[in-house]
Amino acid sequence: MSRTSRAHTELLARRYLASRGAAPMVDDPLRLALPRLRQEVATAARLARLDVAIAAGLILAGTTVAVTAWLAPLHGGIVMVLLYLHLMPLLGLGVAIWAAVVLEKSGPRLLAARRIARALQAGALMEALDLALRGLPDPAAS
Repeated sequence: MSRTSRAHTELLARRYLASRGAAPMVDDPLRLALPRLRQEVATAARLARLDVAIAAGLILAGTTVAVTAWLAPLHGGIVMVLLYLHLMPLLGLGVAIWAAVVLEKSGPRLLAARRIARALQAGALMEALDLALRGLPDPAAS
């Protein structure tokens, strides 16, 4: 690692530490930032995978609710049938929109965590720290 890239990597490590609420002015910022980054990436990836699984379950539940409106036996009065045929698909649509919001939040976080993990495995510390500053949300903000 050249002297310029080492200094830039240390600057990114200091920015990362400062963005996470730690003291940035330490002797060796990489020694403090890398274990913290690895832990944050593992946590972010685990939580994002959980969110994606929840969103998949919500999509399945919403689809099931919407489809059962047309497959269920239609008995009772005409008002009940019309309510059932109109409200159940709307409920399914609401659940699907909820799943889309969950996916919109967790998808980019999962992709960023995977990119950072690959960069850390490849030894590209500057790229990993840059991706962490741009791609991972601040834990205090969540």
